Amino acid sequence: MRSGQPCGEQRHGRPAHASGYPDHPGQPHSFGGGEPTPAYARPHAEEAEPVPTPVPPPTPTPAPTSTPASGGDEPADEAILAAYEKAEEAWGWFEIAPMPLDRDDQRTVGEQVYCRVDYPGIKTLADLRGYLKSLFSDGLVEELLPVDGTQYVELDGALYTIDGGRGADITKGEETVQVLRDGTPGRCTVRVTVEVLDPQQGFSVVGSETHDFLYEQVGERWIFTTFSMVR
Repeated sequence: MRSGQPCGEQRHGRPAHASGYPDHPGQPHSFGGGEPTPAYARPHAEEAEPVPTPVPPPTPTPAPTSTPASGGDEPADEAILAAYEKAEEAWGWFEIAPMPLDRDDQRTVGEQVYCRVDYPGIKTLADLRGYLKSLFSDGLVEELLPVDGTQYVELDGALYTIDGGRGADITKGEETVQVLRDGTPGRCTVRVTVEVLDPQQGFSVVGSETHDFLYEQVGERWIFTTFSMVR
């Protein structure tokens, strides 16, 4: 892809090297090396095992529009940077650490213990899928939340997930986010450059990595069509 000059830039601080979870949505978060997932007591034998609520297949998102977006429809750099922050947080729910949980509300399915998700506006699998589709393409959403997945499940009409995650990569430091435009209507690039740290040298910066993610107009929405965690 051809890239233009950066139009917007935002820097994110170096992650803490300890595990933890966000106290409430929207706050910056970082997680260090994961501690072992705590074991939880299983329900008494006489309690009936919950059965995941069947969820219908997701409705496909319309294919990318062939009509170029007018200049007035192009999102501002600030809006794109904000979308990247939300996308990074949401993707992290599947790799870094789960969504905020109510650990007092636990359910067991087979040998797996789940905790109820406690996040404003996201109470069911349909809610979670809808939120992800506001940020990512259908292909990326299916990668994160497959229909037959077991990481996030719906039990008795409520959203539950497994309590655990890998934590943030301690070898990655501060990241810089830029918005690049090459003049192509309905498309821009979010470029993320992240420091590479060496634990053997006191976590000093020894290099950097650059990741480019496409942010495109699909139907009436602007979403990421490529994405991954950078740390």
